Amino acid sequence: MHLGSIDITFVVLYLLGIAAFGMWMGRGMHTGFDLFLGGKSLPWWAVAASLVVSDIGAKDMVGLADDGYRYGLVMTNFDLIGCVFPVLIAAFLFMPFLWLAGVYTIPEYLGRRYNQYVRLCFAVIWAVFMVGTLGVIFVSAGTMFESLLGWNFSTSVLMTAILVALYTAFGGLKAVVYTDLVSCVVLIIGAILICVIGLQEVGGWQALREKVDAMPGTEYHFQLLRPADDADYPWPAVLLGLGFVLGPAYWIGNQAIVQRSFGTKSQSEARASYVMCAAIKTLFPFLLVVPGLIGLALFHDKIGPGNSDSWQGGQVLPELVKLLPTGILGVVLGAFLAGIMSNLDSYVNSAATLCVTDIYQALINRRATGPQLMWLGRALVVMFLSLGACCSFFVRERFGSVFEAFQTFLSFFQGPLLALLLFGMLTRFATQWGGLAGLLSGVTVASYLKFGTTDLSFLWIAWWSFVASVAGVAIVSLFTKRYNDDRLRGLVCWLPMRQERG
Repeated sequence: MHLGSIDITFVVLYLLGIAAFGMWMGRGMHTGFDLFLGGKSLPWWAVAASLVVSDIGAKDMVGLADDGYRYGLVMTNFDLIGCVFPVLIAAFLFMPFLWLAGVYTIPEYLGRRYNQYVRLCFAVIWAVFMVGTLGVIFVSAGTMFESLLGWNFSTSVLMTAILVALYTAFGGLKAVVYTDLVSCVVLIIGAILICVIGLQEVGGWQALREKVDAMPGTEYHFQLLRPADDADYPWPAVLLGLGFVLGPAYWIGNQAIVQRSFGTKSQSEARASYVMCAAIKTLFPFLLVVPGLIGLALFHDKIGPGNSDSWQGGQVLPELVKLLPTGILGVVLGAFLAGIMSNLDSYVNSAATLCVTDIYQALINRRATGPQLMWLGRALVVMFLSLGACCSFFVRERFGSVFEAFQTFLSFFQGPLLALLLFGMLTRFATQWGGLAGLLSGVTVASYLKFGTTDLSFLWIAWWSFVASVAGVAIVSLFTKRYNDDRLRGLVCWLPMRQERG
C-alpha cells in the first residue's frame, strides 16, 4: 500500500515522539516502587485514559472488526454488559479497598487473604497468560503491517517489541500512563474516522443494513442478543459468562488494569479514575464493532464468509484502512500504533511487576533493595516481550481472531479469580485451604471443558469454572479453620484496619 509523505511523516513523528516522551517521563526513577507504581503520584484523569487504552488496543481494533464481520452487534456486549457496569461496581467497592490495602498486585492480596500457595499459583497463571496476551497483540501488529505495508510478519513483530521495550523498561508505569493518555485521544479520533468514512463508502446506515441482511447467515447480525441455541454467542452464555464472570473479574482482578489505580495518589482518585473510564468507554462498543459490519458489506466477496473453515483473521481492518485518503490514513495508522503500544506496555509492565513482587521478592530474596528490584523489572520487560513475540506465531496459526484468542485465555482462570476475590473481600467465611481448593477446582474444570469435551464457547467455560470454584471454596471452608478477625483486618471489607490512637 502506498503511503503519502504526510502519512509517513505523521507515523514517524508519532513513534519517535511517544518513545522519547516515555523515556523522558522515567527520569529520576530509582526504585521498584517508582517503576511499578509510579511512586503513587499518578493523576486520576491520566489513569482513566490509561485504563481505557489498556483495555481497548490493537487486539480490539483488529479482533472486534473481525468478529463484528462474523457475528455482528452481539460483540458490543463486551463493552455494554462486560465493561460499564462492572467498572462502576469496581469503582465504588473494590478499587478503594485494594488501594488502602497497599498491595502492588492482585496475587499479593490473595496471598495475604488466603496463603502463599494461592499467591504463587496466581502469579504463575498471570505470567503465562500475559505471555499469551503479548502474543495476541503482536499478531495484531504483524498482521496489520504485513497487509498494509508489505512488511514481513517477523520483522513487524521485532520492530514493535524493540520500540515498546525502550520506553517501558526505562519509564515504568509512569511512562505507560502518560503515553497512554496521548494514545487514548489518537485512538478515539482514528476509530471515529474509520466509522464515518466507511459508512459514507457503504451509503449510510440504512444501506449498510440492507446489504448485510441480504447475505446468507446474517439474520442475527443487527441483534444485541442471539438465540439460546446459537453456537457461538447464546444469550444465556453472554449474560452468565460475560456479565457475571468475565466482565467483573477483568475489571476487579486483571493486574494489567488495576495496577494503574494502585499508582494514584489516594483512594478517592482511584475511584475517580474508574468512573471516568466507564464514561469514556461508552463511546467504544459501536466504534469498534460497526467497522466489521462495514467490512462485511464492502469486502464479502474478497474476504469470504466468516464462519468458513478457510477463514483467516486480521483481514477486515486492513481492508477498511485502505479506503482512507492521504493524511487521514496517517492519523488512523497512528491510532493503530497507539493501540499496539498501549496494550503492550500495560501488559508487559504488569507481568514484570508480578514476577518481581510475587515470585522473586516473596520467595527468593526478601531483602532485595529498591534499585535491585528496578533493574530486575527492566530485564523482565525485555524477557516478556521476547516470549510474547515467540508466542505470536502460535496464536496466529491457532485462532480465528485475536479477540477470540484473548477471551479464550481469560476463560481458563477468570472464574476462579472472581470467586476467590468475592469470597475473600466480602466474607470471613473462606479459609486459606478453601481458597486453594477453589483455585484448583476452577482451573481444572476450565481445562477439561476446553480440551476434554467438544467445542464449547469460552463464555460457558468461564461460567462453569466459576461455579466449580465457588463450590470448592465453600465445601473446603466448611471443614477447615478460618482466620480470626484480627488476621483479616484490612483484607475483608467489613473489617477495616484499626486506627492507631495518637
